[in-house]
Amino acid sequence: MQISDLAQHGFNLEEAMGVFCIGDEDIYREVLETALEEGREKIPLLQELMDKSDFERYIIEAHGLKNAAKQIGAENLSELAKSSELEGKAGHIDYVKENHEKLMEAYKEVVDTLALLF
Repeated sequence: MQISDLAQHGFNLEEAMGVFCIGDEDIYREVLETALEEGREKIPLLQELMDKSDFERYIIEAHGLKNAAKQIGAENLSELAKSSELEGKAGHIDYVKENHEKLMEAYKEVVDTLALLF
C-alpha cells in the first residue's frame, strides 16, 4: 500500500500533506506512523474510560483524537471525535455514550488502514 492509496480510504491527503506536513511525504509518513502507534494505545484507553464512566478524561482524549485525526487527514474520525468532545463539554453524556461505538469503529478502521501502510 502507498500513501496515495489512503485517499481511497477517506483520508484527505491534500490537507494533511499540504497544510500539516508542508508537502513533505517523509514528514507525513512519520506522522502516520506515530498516529498508528498512538491509535494502538488510545483505542483500549478510550474503551477503558468509557467502561469506568470517566467522561472528563474521555472528553480530553476525544479532543486530542480530533486534532490528531485532522492532522493525518482522517476527517470522518476527526468529526466524530469533535462531536463527542463538544457534546461532552456541554454535559450531554448520553450523546457521548450513544456514539462511543461509532467513534471506536471509525478509529479502528483508521488504525487498520494505517497498519496496511506499515
